[in-house]
Amino acid sequence: MKRLTEIYKIGQRVEITFDGVDWLTGEVIRLAHPGVWVQTEDGRSWFVTNTRHIRYGPDKAKDETGSD
Repeated sequence: MKRLTEIYKIGQRVEITFDGVDWLTGEVIRLAHPGVWVQTEDGRSWFVTNTRHIRYGPDKAKDETGSD
């Protein structure tokens, strides 16, 4: 299994969750083993260490499908 620091790159759009229901859009701002720092749209920074609490953001999904 890859580490978060191997999956996500600085500047990448992601979504994070704390309850598994509501997702916050943000951007990876720093890699710090064993996790990544994400700044959400409201300006707060969060340290994420669990792959269940982070996923690719909407920009990544659009890039993979090739649609607008």
